[in-house]
Amino acid sequence: MAGGAVRSGLAALAAAMSLAGAAAAETIHPWVVLGPDGAAVVRTATTDAACPRIRYDDFDRPMQVRVGPWQDYPHTVCEAPLPAIVRSVSFAGRPVPVPRPDPQRIVILGDTGCRIRGGFAQACNDPREWPFARLAATAAALKPDLVIHVGDYHYRESPCPQPSAGCEGSPYGYNWPAWRADFFEPAAPLLAAAPWVMVRGNHEDCRRAGHGWYRYLEPRARPVDCEAFTAPYRVTLGDFSLVVLDTAHALDQQPPQPLVDRYRPQIEAARALATPGSWLLAHHPLYAVFRFDGPERRPVETNATLLAAAEGLGPDPFPVVFSGHIHRFDVFRFAGPRPSQVIVGGGGTAVDGALGDGPPRYEIAGMEVAERVSEKGFLFLLLERDGAGWRATLHDVDGGTVRRCRLDGRNFTCPQ
Repeated sequence: MAGGAVRSGLAALAAAMSLAGAAAAETIHPWVVLGPDGAAVVRTATTDAACPRIRYDDFDRPMQVRVGPWQDYPHTVCEAPLPAIVRSVSFAGRPVPVPRPDPQRIVILGDTGCRIRGGFAQACNDPREWPFARLAATAAALKPDLVIHVGDYHYRESPCPQPSAGCEGSPYGYNWPAWRADFFEPAAPLLAAAPWVMVRGNHEDCRRAGHGWYRYLEPRARPVDCEAFTAPYRVTLGDFSLVVLDTAHALDQQPPQPLVDRYRPQIEAARALATPGSWLLAHHPLYAVFRFDGPERRPVETNATLLAAAEGLGPDPFPVVFSGHIHRFDVFRFAGPRPSQVIVGGGGTAVDGALGDGPPRYEIAGMEVAERVSEKGFLFLLLERDGAGWRATLHDVDGGTVRRCRLDGRNFTCPQ
């Protein structure tokens, strides 16, 4: 598809997200973010002088200022708490999703933005090369009760190096135009479909897009400045719970000891929040292999910071860890009592190759891997309750089935 046609499609999507009004005014259709204990917040961004009102059931209430305009962020971000007793929410006559206890259908995706950094440029104007908008629309059509994004929303960090790269005219930098192009426009149908649990990725650390993270996506109160480390929290929806661990600054290799020491209490606090069956969400995988190296195919583990920080803490209480960071779909199931590690990082960013063949037997952090799955491509995961477990279907951008898997306790299995 030609770049002009793509830009026209994005403009139409942006119009659908915004209220009709003067050309200079814009109000983004609200999205819902879940935070500690499942507390929900409805949030919007507006260029109007005052925050808008939102309708709960049969009454209106005003939204409050989260943060005002600043430098390259022209909007006031407004928000309102969403009490559990509220049954319906609407804004300018359009519905806003309401959290559901014990969600039955959950979409998981991650690493969604279009990568432009230095001399590398993804073809953001080509929906075949950057298909996040297609993927989000496909996922929204599945009518999930909950969406989980495992981190890395913002990737447009440098100018498009040349028109032939397929990203001509792309915004870039840590500002609203880049956030809008990378996330809010393409994600619009999925933001309107269900509440989200947002996990912070390393692209949202304080050296990169952290200020945008705190403006738009962090579910808790906004700090005065970008904070490198935030406390873990538990999201509870009926009997279903998730624990969110912020790993934005966890270095993959050769971490200094002070960084390891900083993450150790974070991991301890996350474990203390676990209730029976709680899933752990962390952008960086805890128990994964990024590649096999050398003639002996030695496994190179993904995040040295987190493995060192967790060393000696004893059995992990979570049945499964969902992560991103690696731009593909991986599953690691272990021979002993450890959570299955599932990586869902193919949401739109330039994909990594599938993990190649390793040795017949190998360990991650001292425990043998019993089963490994690796799939390359732009992919997302749909989990559906099935008795005491979950059916897990790996979908491509158009909804095709790539793999059928299942989660039962600690066992995430993907039969051939």
